[in-house]
Amino acid sequence: MTQLRVRSEASGEGGRHPVSDRPSPALIRIAGLGKRFSSRSGEVVTALSDVNLDIRDNEFISVVGPSGCGKTTLLRILAGLESASSGAVHCGGEIVTKPRSDAGVVFQQAVLLPWNTVLNNVMLPAQLKGDASAATRARAERLLDFMGLKDFARKYPFELSGGMQQRVSICRALMRDPKVLLMDEPFGALDAMTRESMNMELMRVWSEERKTVVFITHSIPEAVLLGDRVIVMSPRPGRISEVVEIDIERPRSLKTMGMPRFGELCDRIRTIFGATAPMVSSL
Repeated sequence: MTQLRVRSEASGEGGRHPVSDRPSPALIRIAGLGKRFSSRSGEVVTALSDVNLDIRDNEFISVVGPSGCGKTTLLRILAGLESASSGAVHCGGEIVTKPRSDAGVVFQQAVLLPWNTVLNNVMLPAQLKGDASAATRARAERLLDFMGLKDFARKYPFELSGGMQQRVSICRALMRDPKVLLMDEPFGALDAMTRESMNMELMRVWSEERKTVVFITHSIPEAVLLGDRVIVMSPRPGRISEVVEIDIERPRSLKTMGMPRFGELCDRIRTIFGATAPMVSSL
């Protein structure tokens, strides 16, 4: 697998020390965000209420919360796929009102076009903009090589495993070199071993590609393993109950999950859920 970028910083995961680095300026600012919608019965439902958060450049943010707390709604607003009812989201100093080229999105299902090859699925964002140049094709091929999929470029989605399909989705999300990667439970449908492998792969991509990641998950251990901070959402209407700093040095591996501090952080997040703990006791 090729490495897309070479960094000169010394030591750590891609030279990064999230625990000790001085905070960088906010890349994403969420201010007073609220979302209401009407149910089929005509009832007004408040999905999100007064959500406030600053996300730093190159930061990995994990978001956990009970089902129906507005996690996916929050991510869709960040992606410009839905509008807010109140408040605003700014990215790079600009208000987010529509999908942006500097944000890539990965959903729980791979959503690949079955009639396209793996390579053409990765190239799709550029092709939709009328760009099928040799340079674009070369970038798509480099991304596939980077993700260990070089030999599958001419295969079709049905010929790939679930984990491989999600790796194709991540390549496609990176195709236009976005600043931000928004991921909505991307590994939730995978088996446990594949999910662990994808967690390791994602940390490698994040450290080498230097993206800001917002990662939605139902798994508390996954959130702690991946994140610089874990955002704990309340039941509907979704608010931020607490922001938990993950003070475990990088690089991390699956062995990190056996550390006493890892277990303490997971227990702390479960405790924050309070009355909803029975709903997430298996996480």
